[in-house]
Amino acid sequence: MKQSLRMLALGFLISAVLLLVFDTFFSSSAQAEKSAEPKTTTTAKTDDSENYKKKYEDLLASQELAKSQAAEAQKAVAAKKKAEQEKAKQVKKFTLVIKKGDPSSKAGNELQFAGIIKSGAEFDKFLRSNNYEKYVRDGSYAVDSNMTADQIAKIITHKN
Repeated sequence: MKQSLRMLALGFLISAVLLLVFDTFFSSSAQAEKSAEPKTTTTAKTDDSENYKKKYEDLLASQELAKSQAAEAQKAVAAKKKAEQEKAKQVKKFTLVIKKGDPSSKAGNELQFAGIIKSGAEFDKFLRSNNYEKYVRDGSYAVDSNMTADQIAKIITHKN
């Protein structure tokens, strides 16, 4: 009798464990919980991926904007440089006035200031080395930026 009761208790215990396992893994409520969890995870993943896509698109848009601004800046610099080059290519006209007693270096400095020649000191050195310095005459002389140092020297010294 004692052994029969023990077997009966053991049977109840095994059946309780089996019911617990079945209820936990195979019941409809457990299946509903399992199927609901991946959906929320998928929804969360979808939301995250949408956020990442938006951030990525925003990053691409900002990079494209920066590229276009840099390209516009380069175009502006190139246009400014081109305008400066064209301005430098334009022929500049100037009336050089030499007063009685002015040194030849003053003529070179005025020509440099007017943009007719690049260096007044070089022009003065040219006048001295070619013996034009002592022949510079007072007066008004029309010169332009296309003239060479020799042409200007001949005009202001009246040597032809």
